Amino acid sequence: FMEFKNLFFPVSVGNLKLKNRVVMAPMDPGFTDADGSISERLIDYYEERAKGGVGMIITQFTAVVNDQRMDSPGVYSDRLTFGLNYLAETVKLYGTRIFLQIAHHGGRATRRVTGKQPVAPSSISSKIYKDIPRELTKNEIEGLIEKFVQSSQRAKMAGFDGVEVHGAHTYLIGQFISPHTNRRKDEYGGDFQGRMKFPREIVKGIKRVCGDSFPVGFKFSAYEHLENGVKIDLAKEIAKSMEEVGVDYLHVASTTYDLDGYRYPDVPPVYAQKKEVIELAKQIKAKVAVPIIAGGGINDPVDAEKILREKKVDIIAIGRALIADPEWTIKAKKGKLEKIVPCIRCNMCHKRLFAGKEVRCTVNSAVGRERKYQIKESDVSKKVVVIGAGPAGMETALVAAKRGHRVVLYEKENQLGGNMILSSVPHFKKDVAKLLEYYQKKIKKGNIQVKLGKEATLDTLVNENPDVVVLATGAKQIIPEVDGIKADNVIVASELLKDKDITNIGDEIIVLGAGLVGCETAWYLSSREKSVKLVDIVGLDDILSDEHPTNRSFLLHSLKEQDIPILEYRKLKSVEKKKVTFERKDNLEETYPMDNLIIAIGFQANTSLKEALKDSKIECEIYTIGDCKQPRDFYNAIQEGSFIARQV
Repeated sequence: FMEFKNLFFPVSVGNLKLKNRVVMAPMDPGFTDADGSISERLIDYYEERAKGGVGMIITQFTAVVNDQRMDSPGVYSDRLTFGLNYLAETVKLYGTRIFLQIAHHGGRATRRVTGKQPVAPSSISSKIYKDIPRELTKNEIEGLIEKFVQSSQRAKMAGFDGVEVHGAHTYLIGQFISPHTNRRKDEYGGDFQGRMKFPREIVKGIKRVCGDSFPVGFKFSAYEHLENGVKIDLAKEIAKSMEEVGVDYLHVASTTYDLDGYRYPDVPPVYAQKKEVIELAKQIKAKVAVPIIAGGGINDPVDAEKILREKKVDIIAIGRALIADPEWTIKAKKGKLEKIVPCIRCNMCHKRLFAGKEVRCTVNSAVGRERKYQIKESDVSKKVVVIGAGPAGMETALVAAKRGHRVVLYEKENQLGGNMILSSVPHFKKDVAKLLEYYQKKIKKGNIQVKLGKEATLDTLVNENPDVVVLATGAKQIIPEVDGIKADNVIVASELLKDKDITNIGDEIIVLGAGLVGCETAWYLSSREKSVKLVDIVGLDDILSDEHPTNRSFLLHSLKEQDIPILEYRKLKSVEKKKVTFERKDNLEETYPMDNLIIAIGFQANTSLKEALKDSKIECEIYTIGDCKQPRDFYNAIQEGSFIARQV
């Protein structure tokens, strides 16, 4: 098997030796207790990743003060060290190092959560602030430096191997560093040295109190999508300045919080093909001697090994891939790459966190429920018939079989995957293609009887005589009722993607519906040399509004790069052989020439078998999951499949 000589070669951070170069990136999963203390669920979450073999864990944002704390854990009081100690000792049992990330929200705190006006270097309006913050006084700044130092002392007492000072993502320290947010004229602003004084004094204070042998890392943004924000040349100077005061490593990040974040995204979506944060880190590494940590959408051990081999960074930060599969590291070390559950970079985890919810994962339903969601063998082995082998059906079949049930999986098509097959067709959806392959291999190796090319009917179920029926029959695309809609040149997007052969369609294409399927289909067709227009009944502001902001940004930018116009506020009126007519918002009609009209205006649940079962005399447990319950996304499909399989 492939050996990862660089990824699993030890590395030192200060005087601390890490067993490998895989670091779990700091990510807030939202499992903290309301009072800022460490919950058992949070410890279980980190323990699972330590058990999975990572060399080091950097915890999520941990607040150094309580009065400006949002929903993060805290390290501002001695009462919190008990939980922190439990976390540190648990992780270290597995030979994994653990650093506590210490931080302050600054101007990015909100009065709605804290009940107080946020504070920042300067009282300015900015798109990164929800409330205009109050400017900190010099005495308050000096007090906050002491809070960071005291928090580091507590971290050391609690058994942490080191701390990471969080100066990235436009939190308080980043606000001091950035010319965009720091407009002060005193010694904590004015010029580069002034803006760097706050983070430098924090690190010097930690080293003074905790000792030079206690490692301190520094995370900072090498690129900010802000007017007069940090860019790479300034980032190089920041790195050198922090190295001067004794940091033991530098953790390079970027800051994107709006639609301008198409370049250097901090959470690259499935559409991002380049490892842009790594390229920023490579430039930083050339200017300093301390180890450089960086990540940004790395979910393949082969990519991680290549980055290390090319000496772009010293240590790889793995984030979402470890949410998807806590055993990512140990599976890579053993060469069992096919067993790694692929992160598809859908950003569901991040999207939920932004919405004030706990992190969940599309491909790992056990996140945050590591103890509760362990797969346990059922007391009674039942015959479980699953109808439909899309993501919901496949997940149900796998989990039910692991629990010792006798599983029969029906799929009317000749291939496993359902909508996952269609979603994996465009070249920019390679991560989804990997997930599809993972499921297909797992089903093949599992103790599951698979019946492809067979559409299940009531007679089928009578003959199977199951104890449990799980309906995962998916959804059908909605077809608008207008004149000419049944013409041969009108194609639904799912059929187009299913065939993969687009030689039979013309060059002038109109895609009706600018949702996720419509936008991706338009991009795919344009990349295949078709001239494409996107049309939707809503305005541009509402298009893809339910998507993660970075995902939306990438899609809209990609459509723009492909010269695909989006015609908003247009309702389909009629279809003729080579033209299509729309009604505009002002009630005027306009007609466009086209060779083909692609329909992508949404789905409706396929409930035919469900309705038939209601009137049948089949007596068994019946469950409905996935799109045949309500058309949604892979996340909901897999979550429901996983849940139901644990109940039967």
